[in-house]
Amino acid sequence: MSGGLRERLGRLTRSAGGGEKERPAAPAPQQEPEAEEWARLGFELRPGPEGACLVRDAVYGAAHRHGDFAVADLGELGGALSRLDPAGRVVEPEGLLFLDTETTGLGQGAGNVPFLIGAGWWTPGGFTVRQYLIRHPGEEAAMLGMLSELLPRFTHLVTYNGRTFDWPLVKNRYVLHRMPQPKDPAHFDFLYPSRSLWRTTMPSVRLGAVEEAKLGVFRVDDVPGSMAPALYFQYLAERDVSVLEGVVRHNETDIVTLLALAIHFGRLLDARVELDALPAAELIRLALWYERLGFEAEAVSAVDALARRPAIDASDAWEEAAQFYKRRKRWDDAVRLWRAIAEEHAGRFAARLEPYIELAVAYEHRIKDVNAALQWTDEALRLAEQRLSLARAGGDARLRELLRELRKRKERLARKSGATSL
Repeated sequence: MSGGLRERLGRLTRSAGGGEKERPAAPAPQQEPEAEEWARLGFELRPGPEGACLVRDAVYGAAHRHGDFAVADLGELGGALSRLDPAGRVVEPEGLLFLDTETTGLGQGAGNVPFLIGAGWWTPGGFTVRQYLIRHPGEEAAMLGMLSELLPRFTHLVTYNGRTFDWPLVKNRYVLHRMPQPKDPAHFDFLYPSRSLWRTTMPSVRLGAVEEAKLGVFRVDDVPGSMAPALYFQYLAERDVSVLEGVVRHNETDIVTLLALAIHFGRLLDARVELDALPAAELIRLALWYERLGFEAEAVSAVDALARRPAIDASDAWEEAAQFYKRRKRWDDAVRLWRAIAEEHAGRFAARLEPYIELAVAYEHRIKDVNAALQWTDEALRLAEQRLSLARAGGDARLRELLRELRKRKERLARKSGATSL
């Protein structure tokens, strides 16, 4: 972006937000050639409480499919999404407002302007995506005014990384324009459950990556969101409406993907998922997500399904499953998994020590089998000593400390075993 264009945007932004009781100047009348181009993209200039800006509506019918999901599917899942609300508020599908912004930058500073705000809402008849777009920063107050009229119709906001980016940015723009801030709605930011479920099984949990891997959505000729700032500045310089066509389509798709993600999470929350169809690594993440949300029955079902799988499919996830059982004092199940891990990794130098130590502790304090506890302590000692012998000069201080603890445990167990045999 050229220095002159950046300076021009800065002057427009300061005019929109600063000054003593200043309001943005009324936008210049739209020239006919540009108006025709905006109309080709589906935009029209609409008046609002703070002036006029471009508005575009796209309506998807109830039978429309976005990836693996139909728009109508959300109607079955409002009650399930209520389980995500920490305050216990009821979630109706009609109460969800899906929101995504395209901005002139990535930060939260005063110079970062949302030039396009996309919002979507569901009804039994379909899904509407409404996009507000400003031709220059002087129209921002008009866009914010229209958004203020829309927000009170809904109980919950749905975003992806909106809790830390989109929503704080939008609120900040109201402050800069000396406009009343909208009340904070209940907020579902789907980035967080996506991280909980997939951060260990996917290289990225960007919305685009999640929609391909989990929702069956594959975009064609998509303009990445990272290009939106440069394309908007290009539009300001050239006044070529076609430059923003890809940005508009990208934003619209983001909103519809949020709807599909809401359906997907709703089904998970309603336990409408084939546990046996999930990979072991994803199944344990789902179980731990259920556990954090307090869904005990669902969490137990997921871990039980994982524990029934053969070692070749599931052993890498069994350690976390065993810890899950340990937290519930299901010692027989925990010990069974720790033993299975130890047997699966027998003879491997890289075998983890933790299952052996857990077995020693469980047999000593829970099952009260001193000889078995001594056996597993010996195995843990053997692995630890082998590992230390191959360590670099000086060794590993943490490993040395663990060895001291294991030797003390062995001495104590040997004394107990001797006393028991008398």
